[in-house]
Amino acid sequence: MEKKSMSVPEMRAMLGIGKTESYWLVKKHYFRTVMANGKMRVMLDSFESWYENQVKYKKVNGEPPGAKWRHTYSVQEAADILGISDSTVYDLMRKGVFTLYQVGGFRRIDKESFERWYASQSHYKKRSEEDD
Repeated sequence: MEKKSMSVPEMRAMLGIGKTESYWLVKKHYFRTVMANGKMRVMLDSFESWYENQVKYKKVNGEPPGAKWRHTYSVQEAADILGISDSTVYDLMRKGVFTLYQVGGFRRIDKESFERWYASQSHYKKRSEEDD
């Protein structure tokens, strides 16, 4: 029989987080929970759906989070690509040069809009191109 739920301690161990933070995630209703024999269980399907739609929490062993956001860069990733500071990326974001998404409490940069902007300017160079 396929497992359909996990305990909160199992979820906590999977994410490598503490007790308080694990119950905070439950309290925020990020995933469906049920009571079974007086114990709270996290439904695996809703947990996996939450996991692929967020970018903050990472499983200790397993695929990286945010599967639905692979078409985006984090601010840090964009800064690393260009060899600039996060604050410079935030300045570019404020100027509206990228398409942005809000994922949880984080802003993500659409990769296609990043590449269009990059091709339209000559000031910034990608680190990979500087090595050539």
